[in-house]
Order: sequence, then C-alpha cells, then structure tokens
Amino acid sequence: MNKETIKKLVENYFELKIDATTRKREYVEARAMYFKLTRDSTRLSLTSIGEEVNRHYASVLHGIRQLESWIEKDKMVRNNYTALKNKLKAVEQDAEEMLHTDESIVLQYAALKDEVKQQRETIQQLTKDYNELYQKHHKREKFYAKYGFIN
Repeated sequence: MNKETIKKLVENYFELKIDATTRKREYVEARAMYFKLTRDSTRLSLTSIGEEVNRHYASVLHGIRQLESWIEKDKMVRNNYTALKNKLKAVEQDAEEMLHTDESIVLQYAALKDEVKQQRETIQQLTKDYNELYQKHHKREKFYAKYGFIN
C-alpha cells in the first residue's frame, strides 16, 4: 500500500483535505489517522509520511501518539479509526485480487498466443497442401482435356 492511496482513503472518509493548514479537531484527527495507518501499513519513515501532508516528522510522531490515546478514551474516534482500518484492508485485498487477476490474464494471454501460433502453422500447412492438390488436379484436368476425356 502507498501513502497516496491511504491519504485519499482518509480524505474521502472524512470529506476533507488533510494537508490543509488548520488545527481544527476534525483535521487533526484525520491527519493522525492517516499517520497511523500509513505507519502501520508501510515501511516509510516518519519524514516521508509527513511530507505527504506538509508536516514535520515530529508532528507525525505526536499525531500517532495522540491518536492512540484518543482511541482508548473516545468511542467515536475508535469507531472512525476501525472503519478506516477495515476500508484499508478491503482496498489491500482488492489490490491483491487484481494482481492475481492480472497474473491470470497474463497466463491466459500467453496460452492464447501459443494457440494462435499453432493455428497459424496449421493454416500454413493446409494452404501448402491445398496448393499441391490444386496443382495436381489442374495437371490432371489438362491431361484429360488434351486427350479428349473432358469437353
């Protein structure tokens, strides 16, 4: 999972832009959830996580710690975080299924490509056989016409 996808997920869930320069509670909570989800789902540094929303690594660390405290005390924050975490898992599963689907499509494509190659070879052979038979038949007709067997 990448930080951009997590950011979009959080922004869509809360219907706000988490990189906005404001200290309103809903923005602070949403950013903190983005920080924690990104930290738990990726191997990115705190600095890299913060860069996505124009924040310093210390703000990321503080947001994660604050969120953990809020989750313990505030049922609404806990429910929002749990819902986001579940949505993120669903996105990850969908991405994994797409990857498997893509692999399956690639394998099917390769098999069909081989089949097309074989069919082309068969067509070439049949065309060659047809031309040989046509030539033999044409020679036979000339022979019969020459000696009067065919009018």
